[in-house]
Amino acid sequence: MRDKSINIGVIGCGAQGQSHLRAIKELGLEVAVVRAFCDLSVERLQSAKELWPQAQATDNFKKMLDTDSFDLIIVATMPNTHAQMTFAALESGADVLCEKPFMRNVEEAEMVLETAEKLGRQVQLGTNMRYMPTSRYLQHLVASGEVGTPVFCKAWGCHVNPPWWGPHYYLESSAGGVLASTLIHALDLSIWVGGSPNPVSVSASMRSLFPGKRGTLSPPEVKAQFNVEDLFTALVRFDNGSIYLLEGNWCDDRPPPHCFEMITTKGKLNSEPFTVTIDENGKIVDKTPALSGNNGWSESIRNQDKDIIQRLREGNPWTMQDHRQLLNLQKLISGCYESAKTEREIIF
Repeated sequence: MRDKSINIGVIGCGAQGQSHLRAIKELGLEVAVVRAFCDLSVERLQSAKELWPQAQATDNFKKMLDTDSFDLIIVATMPNTHAQMTFAALESGADVLCEKPFMRNVEEAEMVLETAEKLGRQVQLGTNMRYMPTSRYLQHLVASGEVGTPVFCKAWGCHVNPPWWGPHYYLESSAGGVLASTLIHALDLSIWVGGSPNPVSVSASMRSLFPGKRGTLSPPEVKAQFNVEDLFTALVRFDNGSIYLLEGNWCDDRPPPHCFEMITTKGKLNSEPFTVTIDENGKIVDKTPALSGNNGWSESIRNQDKDIIQRLREGNPWTMQDHRQLLNLQKLISGCYESAKTEREIIF
């Protein structure tokens, strides 16, 4: 293990960037230090400065990358900037944790991953829900074969009244609407729990109901620019024979926001509320364990950041996801949008 702490730069100091700044601070200066951060907002830079007063603050990410030698760069900006910032960070010699969605399209994703391999650097997507205790338990349970093999899964991502998400509503700054911003969490998690199969085909549909349904709750500038989907559904087939039904909805008040229900050949798994039931000789038995640890959002980000930083300190590779999983997720999301726009099934 290296004696020195990990040098970190954070690009983007919004809600997710702030979560990373807090999580890293809790690890202790002997483990990791935020050397610099970048954002276009003076207010967000000031908030970041309160957490890390010694760090360099700038509104130019290229200037930030020139201020120090970084081991890790966290990209927590809008998706339209992910590619150029990730490329620049990799070329500066840093590994990269990029927030979701990964890139805007498959071409960008392939180029980023090829660059990382060429430079001998690592890239990971910020899929923090994989780091929740219940998520890890379910993934190990399916991998063990105790509940058989996945057959069907319903995954959904919903949010209550989200008009404060301005930039996520504009296609020029986002990579899409509810699918790319919300449903992606449950989608990635359920695929990972299900053994990370490869997608075979998708048939999707989407609509934009906002601001018709939510418009009275939003400012006029949001109404005028809103041009992404807020209602999404899809049917996906995977190469292990499983079928996934996806739902993304910004027009529904149904909690919890990121969930899945998976049916296997021997039982049923629910992510939230967390339950495990198994068919034992024709009798449905509750096998839900009592797990230690916090399943909260902030805790999962802390677990994620702690894991990747600890692995950097030990000189060990990141193992939570590989390039195949990253590219498959990007292909599936892009395929979903293509299917919805063309009104036809997409075969991968």
